[in-house]
Amino acid sequence: MRQVLFSNARAVVARMPRPTPGPGAVLIRVHFSLISAGTELATLRPFSSGVGGATPTERVSDLASRAGVYLGKVINNPRLAVRRVRSIVGNRVQRQLNAIVPKPAKPTVPIGPVIWENQVASACEQEGGTLQLVSGGDPGHYQAASQSMDVPEPGYLVEVKMKGRIDQGSLMLGLLNEDKSGWLGMVPLSGALDEVRHFDPGASRAVTLMLTNPSDAGENRMVLDMAEISMVPAVTAGVPTTEMTDQGWNVGYSVAGEVIAVGEDVTRFVVGDRVAAAGAGQANHADYVAVAQNLVCRVPEGCSFEEAATTTVGAIAVQGVRRAAPQLGEVVCVIGLGLIGMITLQLLRANGCRVVGLDLNAERCQRAAKMGAIATATDAEKLQRLIRDLSDGQGADATIITAASKSNAPINTAMDLTRRRGRVIIVGDIGLKVEREVFYRKEIDLLMSTSYGPGRYDREYEDYGHDYPYGYVRWTLNRNMQSYLELIAEKRIDIAALIDQVVSVDEAPETYAELAAATGNPPLATLLSYPDQGRVLTDEPDAPVIHLRGHRRATPGRIAYALVGAGGFGTQMLVPMMDRRKDRFDLRAVVSRDAIRGGNFARSKQVEIFSSSYEEILKDDQLDLVVLATRHDQHAGQVIAALKAGKHVFVEKPLAISWEELDRVRETVASLADPPALMVGFNRRFAPAIQRLKAELGEQRTPLVVNYRLNAGYIPLDHWVHGREGGGRNIGEACHMYDVFACLTGAEVASVCAEAIDPGAAAYLRNDNFCATIRYTDGSVCTLVYTALGPRSGMAKERIEVFANNEAYIVDDFKTLIRASDNTVLWSSSSLDKGHFEELSLFGDAIAGIGDVPIAVDKLFETTALSLHIEDKLYGRDGRAEE
Repeated sequence: MRQVLFSNARAVVARMPRPTPGPGAVLIRVHFSLISAGTELATLRPFSSGVGGATPTERVSDLASRAGVYLGKVINNPRLAVRRVRSIVGNRVQRQLNAIVPKPAKPTVPIGPVIWENQVASACEQEGGTLQLVSGGDPGHYQAASQSMDVPEPGYLVEVKMKGRIDQGSLMLGLLNEDKSGWLGMVPLSGALDEVRHFDPGASRAVTLMLTNPSDAGENRMVLDMAEISMVPAVTAGVPTTEMTDQGWNVGYSVAGEVIAVGEDVTRFVVGDRVAAAGAGQANHADYVAVAQNLVCRVPEGCSFEEAATTTVGAIAVQGVRRAAPQLGEVVCVIGLGLIGMITLQLLRANGCRVVGLDLNAERCQRAAKMGAIATATDAEKLQRLIRDLSDGQGADATIITAASKSNAPINTAMDLTRRRGRVIIVGDIGLKVEREVFYRKEIDLLMSTSYGPGRYDREYEDYGHDYPYGYVRWTLNRNMQSYLELIAEKRIDIAALIDQVVSVDEAPETYAELAAATGNPPLATLLSYPDQGRVLTDEPDAPVIHLRGHRRATPGRIAYALVGAGGFGTQMLVPMMDRRKDRFDLRAVVSRDAIRGGNFARSKQVEIFSSSYEEILKDDQLDLVVLATRHDQHAGQVIAALKAGKHVFVEKPLAISWEELDRVRETVASLADPPALMVGFNRRFAPAIQRLKAELGEQRTPLVVNYRLNAGYIPLDHWVHGREGGGRNIGEACHMYDVFACLTGAEVASVCAEAIDPGAAAYLRNDNFCATIRYTDGSVCTLVYTALGPRSGMAKERIEVFANNEAYIVDDFKTLIRASDNTVLWSSSSLDKGHFEELSLFGDAIAGIGDVPIAVDKLFETTALSLHIEDKLYGRDGRAEE
């Protein structure tokens, strides 16, 4: 399917897999979607950095804001994005300083046609025809830069070929635009390098390659044997050279179309329903969207799909009017006569109000007058005189601000226009520094109108479909949407007159460019239509699995795997660790219901297969392994499905969050004559500190006394980890600690005691503030103190004390192992090493037939059962272990 993305100050139409509706979601074939002129076009309009007359401080501030718009939305790691923003700003400021105080030219290193210049690298030298680079500076800083290279004309891609290796750490290869103020693309580099990468220069007529630090992980070392850069056509014979450059962030939040499928627990909609849908991140500009059911409503007869596509902004206007609580005959002022302002005007007219409007655009004022405004003006002072005459000198009863401006002028103008004890309602994104004197003297009620209405930004309402009781919350966001559509169908308001432009989604890039550059009288409402696709690349337009052009070639003999779940842990921990074993693992597929996060990651890694459907991926005979990094409540079901499909499974902990799930996994393994390998991400037992500790304890030892203290840190109660998706922190994280106990003792559980705090009315939970004591069959006693009551700083997260053989050992946050009797440091590292690499490496070897699976499956079940039994004890339930 087609989906509009924003990337580097432009729009692109990317190919995506058709969404798969999850529980409580509706799959919609989109007919029309609305372009939001305010929120969408703001990021596309040229910014003023470097414009004559701006102060250096203003230019730096503008650049920081602009970089934040791009990088904060497109990069998977938000903290990394922040660091990159800082690096852009820092390097831009440095260039401004260099213009005043030029620095001596830096030595250059030619590697083929590319000439590298050191920026802040500790070393950037030529040795035997290779570039030897050792990184320096802070995270995100530029290490080395190529010469600037011209781009011949639009329609070309920058093709970069590199061979070499990263001996230590990792680096990022990025492409900067013509004035080096923004990134055109960025990809990670690690391990052996044999790269062919493409970057889209967009409108930039010159580009510069950059090598940068990616993170805080110490020193990075690179050996570059070959680097070549060429310009290649983006499209050849109507087919794109690569789809790997189609990265960005989603846009759009208002669509109308037809239901073609529903997820579990959806009862309000059936296939064939005509619907409108709302929600940023869900109701995007795409051929198909999967939207939570409380953000979807039926389109009544008499309302066209074109009109229904405006439902989201209509609901925003409806909520603003409800907050104003207009009464028959009142004078109400609308500041800002864009699309929402025009809808607001009509809603107020339908309520029997006399409406006046203010907008800087004279043409919009004229249109508002034709729609029933009794007075309009482009000047606040003129409008104040008009309102005075209409209200017997009192002022407007209410003023609704639908304008979008960072200025404080709209809100203070509203205070001037509104009568004593009147109402001012904020709908638009405006500055909020109110001049107190008028506000105080008139005793005005200042109200905020939040988006579409009650339910917005409430996960229970939006994600889980829990509606508010009709008798207590009459107008929810969904009921606001439905009310708006009914007003259209009843011809109480005229929305068709506001739709000035309808274009095909295939024309989106050009349309956005025109809208962003428009001056004078831009269209009020622009819709995208979704005709059948004229171009098909390998996969059908509605396929839930697509094969991306420009992907990395498969390597025979490696374990082909799919990453399922493109969240932070999977993309920033598991895959990078597996990349360190490129001799063993080959990432061939990414599965994610989040098309943007998953698609950006898949393309950045040059992955061939991108899918929204886990079930479809399991049918691929070329995949050997699935790596599950999804929410905890999905693990058991996904493990069972993969094992039955004959796939090896690595699942990030926990294996299951209920006894029923654990039973189903165990029964599945038992039913298979030759089950595939199953591994749960209990990585801490593979940490160097634990492995060295186990060696120190030796085979001949006394029973152990182990104290494990986890200063977990507070997580708000509405976080997903505590809810139905996470299962709580005892099941979701403390299972790591129980596995360490099993590793150190090598014995089975004999008895369990557990006590939790009594939180009373405090905002704490039992299952992340408790003590658990486990006795093992070898006589060992292990105690876990798990708490969220401790400080975020000043104390390490994890500390393990082990007593045995008249000795004691201390593991401090997996950075050091100390023998207590003589304070000898047995092992240390400058950074945390919790065993992720060793865990995955050993599992890969086991799949390849070298050694056994690192943790026997019965131990995986035992550790999971122990966490479930302790959970029962913490909440006073009868545990299964006591049956």
